[in-house]
Amino acid sequence: MSKSTNISRKRVKAKERREILAGREFYNLRSILGYDWALFLALVGGREAGKSYQVTKFYTAQFITKDRPFYWLRLTEESKRKLLKNNAENLIDPDIRRMFNLDLKTIGDNVYQVTKRSKPDKDGKTKILEKKLMCRVMALSTFYNDKGSGLFDNEFLNNPQMYYNIALDEMNREKNEKNSFDIVYAFVNQIENLIRSTKKRVRIIMIGNTLEEASDLLCAFNFLPEEYGRFKIRKKRAIIEYIEPSEAYLARRKGTVADILLPTASTFTNKIKVDDTLVYKGKLKKPEYIIKFYKEPEKNFVVWDGNVIRKWNKESCKTVIAMKPYLDELFIPKARNNIYAQFDGRGFKYRDLITFKQFQKELELLRPKG
Repeated sequence: MSKSTNISRKRVKAKERREILAGREFYNLRSILGYDWALFLALVGGREAGKSYQVTKFYTAQFITKDRPFYWLRLTEESKRKLLKNNAENLIDPDIRRMFNLDLKTIGDNVYQVTKRSKPDKDGKTKILEKKLMCRVMALSTFYNDKGSGLFDNEFLNNPQMYYNIALDEMNREKNEKNSFDIVYAFVNQIENLIRSTKKRVRIIMIGNTLEEASDLLCAFNFLPEEYGRFKIRKKRAIIEYIEPSEAYLARRKGTVADILLPTASTFTNKIKVDDTLVYKGKLKKPEYIIKFYKEPEKNFVVWDGNVIRKWNKESCKTVIAMKPYLDELFIPKARNNIYAQFDGRGFKYRDLITFKQFQKELELLRPKG
C-alpha cells in the first residue's frame, strides 16, 4: 500500500470521526478510558454536555459489574449535602437508577445499594435486611475532618478486581463564588485521605464547566488548553479533554434561556476568551526581584527586566517582596500592595498564559479583604 493511500485513508477516517462527533449531542467517555497510564482525566466542557452523566454511569456500572465502590467529591459541604438529599436523588440520574435497578439508601456520607428487603408490613413498609456500600460523597473544603478517620484500606488492592474510582465534579468555582479555601491543597489532602501512597489502579476524573476563570487544578498541572482537543501530559500522568461543542449540541442549546440571556457566557458556550496581550515572548536579560508567596522557592515568581513575570527557576535576586508575613523575609505591606496595584493596572507582562493564570490565582488567595 502506498504512502499516499495511507494518508488518504487517515483523512477519510478523520472526516468520518468529525461527522460522527458533529451529530453527537452528548460527550462519550469511552475513548478516553483507554489510556491506562493516566492517573488523572480532566473533562472540561459546556453545561449539558453529558460529562457528569457519563462518569456517573461508568462508575455505577463498575460497581454493579465489578463490585467497585467509588468516591464522588464536591468542593463544598453545601454541594455535598445537596447530592445526598433524599437518598442521593441528585447524585444518580433516574434513568441510571432504572438501568441498573438501583434501590439506594443514604446514611451519613455513604450511599448504599439495598440488596435485600423484608416483606411489606400491613402499611406497605419494608425494612432493609442487606445493603452494600456503593459510593461515598465527600467535600474538599472540609478535608481535615476526614483525616485519620479510617478511610484508607491498606488491603483494598489485595483483590485484583479492586480499583480506586474517584470523581471530582464541578472542579472550578463559579465566577462569583466565594474564594474561601485553596482548591488544590484541599484536593491533594482529600485524595491523600483516600489512597495514601497508592500509585496503581487509581482513576481520578475531574469535571469542569468553564475555563474563562483560572482553573486552580489545571494550573497545578502547569497546562491550560487554548483550543479544543485532547492533551496528554505524561509527566503528570494526566489527560485534559477540552470538549468542542458539536453541531447537535449547539442546535439543542439554541433558543434556551441561557442562549437568550447569556449567549457568550463561557459556562454555556465553553469558549475560552484568551487574553494574550500581556504575554511576552521576547528575550529576558536580567532577573530583578522575587515575588514570594511561599517558603518553597519553586512556588514563587521572578520579575525580569521589562516587568516580565516568570516562574522561579533557580534565579538569585537581592530583592525579595514577601506577599505575607512569616516567610522568613521582611514583610512590608506597602510593597505587597504595590504588587496588587501593578497587577490591577496591567503593569506586568508574563512569560506565558499559564504563568499569568497561576500568578492571578495566588493574588486572589491573598488579596486583603475590604
